[in-house]
Amino acid sequence: MKKYLLFSIILSIGMVSNCQSATKNDKPILSLIYHDVLLEEAKEAIDNNDAHITPIYQVIKRYVDTVSMNMKPLSVVCENKKHIAPSKDPRDYITLSPYWWPDPSKADGMPYIRDDGNRNPEVYEYPERVNSSLFGENTELLALMYYFTGEEKYAAKAAEMLRVWFLDPVTGMNPNMTYAQHVPGMQLIRGTGIIDSRRFLKALNAAKIIENSSSWTSEDKKELQEWTQAFRYWIENSTNGLTELKAQNNHGLWYDVINQVLVMFEEDYDYFKQIVDERFLPRIALQIDSEGSFPKELERTLGIHYSTFALEALSFSDKMCSKNGFNLWEYRSENDRSMILALEYMLPYYQNPDTWPQMQINDFNTDRAAILLYDAGLRTGKIEYFDLSKSIGYDNQRIIEEGYLDVLPDINRLLYYKINVPD
Repeated sequence: MKKYLLFSIILSIGMVSNCQSATKNDKPILSLIYHDVLLEEAKEAIDNNDAHITPIYQVIKRYVDTVSMNMKPLSVVCENKKHIAPSKDPRDYITLSPYWWPDPSKADGMPYIRDDGNRNPEVYEYPERVNSSLFGENTELLALMYYFTGEEKYAAKAAEMLRVWFLDPVTGMNPNMTYAQHVPGMQLIRGTGIIDSRRFLKALNAAKIIENSSSWTSEDKKELQEWTQAFRYWIENSTNGLTELKAQNNHGLWYDVINQVLVMFEEDYDYFKQIVDERFLPRIALQIDSEGSFPKELERTLGIHYSTFALEALSFSDKMCSKNGFNLWEYRSENDRSMILALEYMLPYYQNPDTWPQMQINDFNTDRAAILLYDAGLRTGKIEYFDLSKSIGYDNQRIIEEGYLDVLPDINRLLYYKINVPD
């Protein structure tokens, strides 16, 4: 207990000191959810026409110029919205829980039953599922292109997208996810759908990146902060939110990460520290076992995926912690649990996914492992993690050759371009 209290004191001091400097703009925060140093390195490499980043940058810029810049702003209110929430308000977000299917033993198929890991194609009858991803990713791409080029047109388009999704009185999303990942026929109120918001909350990162542009006003920022405050109140006080708060798997981790993103956008750094200290760190002690595995994720039919998903939540939080004076990769709980322990458990399977002894009914995308390892190297200074990241690598060649216009670009291909840079 003394160790935890000592950590709380150290973390509190570090948070207050760093947040004071951040609000004084001694070192302005460039983004909410990425390591700013990677943004700076990528921009410098692009400006210098570095051959290791220029080809992929040109492909992504072509996508932004061709697709993102010409995209009609997306909304939860859309012409092809087949399912309206029980509230009858088209501004309420509604999606289907992906692994739930009609019960073949029932004439009407209800209530739906779970088939973990097998996605019901009915999910695509709910446009919010796809639109939220397209909105978050494209808005963020536009903001990053503004950062890389300084061209106002990209910020202007990102601002338009943000206003339509969040702020417009007709198309703006209501700040709740009461009906996210609903299960037809089920009466139980579930909190699992809150995890969907990680997709569109990437747009808050876009708003942060363009906040000094002429296209995003102080009034825009104020209105969006008011939206996030309302949404945060909902996730912290609704039955859905209070249920998800108690989740002891990746959902609990992502619940806190989503809350942290909202608080970071509101610039309430003291409350951010409180969430990390009082809720997030205890999850590390609770959800990782003595070997480093996430037992709740091992129960899933996609064990590598969900174990990585849990680690990604921790790394996502660390990116925000890094702007608040704390390194989550260096934290070790009183019962000796840590991110490093979890990463080390996964290392053999990241290097050879076929050796995974648990269930994994679909192929695992090793790009995710390369990014986690690179983050670990960046935050711990251990060269071996960089080396392992590079050995796994990214395959950019096909993307460069085929032009990438029909596939949503992965922002990480720019920020983590050094993964493919030989030593």
